[in-house]
Amino acid sequence: MINLLAKGLKALNSDDSPWQISLALCLGLLVGLTPLLTVHNMFLLLLVLIVRVNLGVFSLSLGIFSGVAYVIDPLSEGFGFWLLHVESLQSFWTAMYQISFWRLLQFNNSLVLGSLCLCLLLVPAVFIGSKVLIEQYRLTIMSWVQRRRLIVWLKSSRVFSAYLLLNDRSAK
Repeated sequence: MINLLAKGLKALNSDDSPWQISLALCLGLLVGLTPLLTVHNMFLLLLVLIVRVNLGVFSLSLGIFSGVAYVIDPLSEGFGFWLLHVESLQSFWTAMYQISFWRLLQFNNSLVLGSLCLCLLLVPAVFIGSKVLIEQYRLTIMSWVQRRRLIVWLKSSRVFSAYLLLNDRSAK
């Protein structure tokens, strides 16, 4: 867990675009808050591997939101149950369930439907909010830390240079 946290901080301090980090966070939210073994999650995992996102942030957000999912699953299940029992949508759900593709997506499961709809409502706010927070972090906190004498002294030391050299070798 500490390694994931370190990778998350490394991503915040890296040259990665705030959009890439925000997208990784949102994809982790989508996969983490919905039941894991579903078709849409397999598609999202494939998307993570195809699109350039920070895997450390994705892994960290997946872990965090998987834990949060246990807390909000009753809310998601209730929301999905309500959606499946709305009288005006009954013909829509019946028509979808008659097609094999939609049955494969398991939208007749109240937890899958509720958690996915809840995620789709949260993603735009999390995406834009995290981008703004990352930019503010880089402008204020990161620049403040970089100016501290202790950090400047540590970065100029031989020990830090040796650590960076060893870290680069172990990453390869």
